[in-house]
Amino acid sequence: MVKLRPYQQDLLEKSQAALSPEGARVMTQLPTGGGKTEIAGALLQDFLVDGRKAVWLTHREELAHQTEERLSSNWSVTAMAGTDSWRPRHPAPRIVNGVVILKAQTVNRRNKDAAVVWDNYSPDDLLVIDEAHHAPATGWKRAIEQWPGKVWGLTATPWRLSRREGFDHLFDTLVTGPQTAEMQANGYLAASRLYAPAPDDWIKGGEVGKSGDFTEGGIGRANDQLVMTTLAVNFWQNMADGRQTIAYAVSKVHAANLVGKFQDRGFAAAEILSNTAQDERKRAIADFKAGRLTVLVNVAVATEGFDLPDASCVMVTRPTKSLALYLQMAGRGLRPKPDGGDCLILALAGNAAEHGLPEYDRKWSLAARGNPEPGEPPVRYCHECGLGAHPAHHKCPQCGADLGQPCPRCGKFRPWSRWAQAEQCPIEPRHEAVCDYCHDDVHDPVFAGRDSWFYIRRADEHGKDGNLEAALADYWLAIYAWKPNGVGINNVALPYTYMNRGGIHYRMGNIEFAYADFAEVDALLGSGEGSLGLPPIYQAGTYRARAKVYEELGHHDKAELDRQKAKELKDIIIAGSNAGPV
Repeated sequence: MVKLRPYQQDLLEKSQAALSPEGARVMTQLPTGGGKTEIAGALLQDFLVDGRKAVWLTHREELAHQTEERLSSNWSVTAMAGTDSWRPRHPAPRIVNGVVILKAQTVNRRNKDAAVVWDNYSPDDLLVIDEAHHAPATGWKRAIEQWPGKVWGLTATPWRLSRREGFDHLFDTLVTGPQTAEMQANGYLAASRLYAPAPDDWIKGGEVGKSGDFTEGGIGRANDQLVMTTLAVNFWQNMADGRQTIAYAVSKVHAANLVGKFQDRGFAAAEILSNTAQDERKRAIADFKAGRLTVLVNVAVATEGFDLPDASCVMVTRPTKSLALYLQMAGRGLRPKPDGGDCLILALAGNAAEHGLPEYDRKWSLAARGNPEPGEPPVRYCHECGLGAHPAHHKCPQCGADLGQPCPRCGKFRPWSRWAQAEQCPIEPRHEAVCDYCHDDVHDPVFAGRDSWFYIRRADEHGKDGNLEAALADYWLAIYAWKPNGVGINNVALPYTYMNRGGIHYRMGNIEFAYADFAEVDALLGSGEGSLGLPPIYQAGTYRARAKVYEELGHHDKAELDRQKAKELKDIIIAGSNAGPV
């Protein structure tokens, strides 16, 4: 028997407890590669006593036989792939103290005689749903609703493409396992690095079909073969040359093209498709295990539950809107490596830009997802080395390159992807996609009727409330609203605005922008080109105010210099005019 890992034992006990009530409907989640079948074997070994029976529902013939072999050999569970022996218009086969493994498609067809399908089973028996994220599909759903006993669903991804439907109409309880990152940290899954080419070279999605995902034809029409094949193989050679690779193609034709291109470059490659003969498929897998093949290309075969050999690289050339499919593809290379090495994930179709990195923590739920909240892209790509990094990173974890820069308007760090989109904005500096604050003000006709003081006052209120980003945005708008030929009070406001904005930049850690604003104050108060030519009384007041800002920031030497400038201006005023005391 297999010895369960600590997290598997914990998940087993939680699942057993959740399944203890009569009529229980439980879904158990564990990341791809975590060993759901081993947990199921341990549970069935304990469950199948005293005449109890179980049915294991899967959706592929090869998975049925694979499960039969693993339950029998690893857990001594009496198991039989029973679809072939099930005669029409008869109840599903049974094994007392054992499990019958059936294809969901066959159950769906036999459910035309719904009154007899589960006649061999009772409330004491258990229905196991493999890859249970398929459960809401019509055939699976009908089988669950008609089942007389307990139901246990297993999946890595409790997630549906439809945002209007979840799983809470089929399951009562969700039991979740550790996150992928935790399993990687403990050595139960291999670490991964995700790379992507420049966005212009991504394989695009195209049309969306009735399933809610991109169609094969739509993907083909949306892309050049150069991008889908030649550039994809070029990227693989640059990033993963020599690593054994599982590649996910869009279609059978695309798979054949990829295999041909790999072979043209001198790499041993083969394809396994849904219609590949069993002996040919076994030979390809054996060759891959033995190292005689470098690349194994498939189309939706090596995803859910398929017992494929380990690989140190996963090449994803298929765009998908399905988080479940994305994680299944990426997870195929995450088995621990004998040498402790990692897995490269080559994201050639931009899926990580929508779904994030495979190791992200995800909050699973039985409820429908609803529409996502807008926010930052889930991955920041390094424009130097192509690594996909968590959006919390300001610099590439691998090469140290900047992943973006702070917005001078609101001070918030923005990735380069948003800066690139900012070229669409008609105002200067362009920032429509960079800054989330007050952009409507700039494009609102009312903006033209507001002067700097409106935004300065609003910025001051934001500052008092501690909302630094909003305050910074309003100082930006105050500067934008300033008119050199307008009311004189705006000229006085301008250096104060730069000074206040510089102080907030400094507090937010945007040191470069802070010093640029402080330097702008000196330029406006001086006598060179671009200066405002303000009277000494206003200049002195500005320097005194900036001295206070410097003191608050801990720059006592700079504060002293500004106080000295203010004193010199005061002396000039007293000596050369009747302006009175400053």
